[in-house]
Amino acid sequence: MNQPEQPDILLQIAMRVEAMPIIEQWSLTAHGKIDPALPAELWRGRAHGRQIALVIHGCDATYHCDQIGTETATIVAFLALRCTRAKLLLNAGTCGGFQSQGAHIGDAYMPTRFFFHDQRVDLDLFRAFGIGDRSIADRPSARHAAQAKIGTCSTGSSLDVTASELALFARESVTCKDMEAAAIVRVAHDLDTPFVAVKVVTDLVDHPEPVATAFVRNLAVARARLAVAIDAVVAAL
Repeated sequence: MNQPEQPDILLQIAMRVEAMPIIEQWSLTAHGKIDPALPAELWRGRAHGRQIALVIHGCDATYHCDQIGTETATIVAFLALRCTRAKLLLNAGTCGGFQSQGAHIGDAYMPTRFFFHDQRVDLDLFRAFGIGDRSIADRPSARHAAQAKIGTCSTGSSLDVTASELALFARESVTCKDMEAAAIVRVAHDLDTPFVAVKVVTDLVDHPEPVATAFVRNLAVARARLAVAIDAVVAAL
């Protein structure tokens, strides 16, 4: 049996609801699970003359929800890159934005700096490892095509934030808060794979409205914007 063609781009998306508009606009085809023990699903196809693979984290069999967060993001990124041998890894998804940084619901970002805001390890050497501060190259042509902003993305395993985390976001001029990107960029770095992220704002972290309320209300708008931004980025890369 012939092996599938090596994809030019692997998209990693945590939630099915975020991924489906992209799958539909490119008519991607389901290719089963990336590993029989995991729910993560692989899709393949072509877009803008490029071979595309897309992986969704999948539905948890016990809790019946998308497997979001850093642990799943790390496992899926590693296995999907090993499985596909993709030339570039693109993490797409939604995020929290910051009104103090000029964000609005539906804004797209292509961050160039990533770190963890909730991996606090106050020991020499481990302190910097826990934070995991990494930077990637800006891709201005793709960013302009997607009408996306540049910025800094901070990753943590909780939807809400603490007061100390809000202070950290302000000190570091964070523009995006998500639950996967810093974990995925760490895997991409270890596997020497170029990395890009596209994030679209569903909620404002430094706004008094509860994050969960804003996320649910704005998800449809954000996922539609995400599909448009991803299409523009892939065309421009």
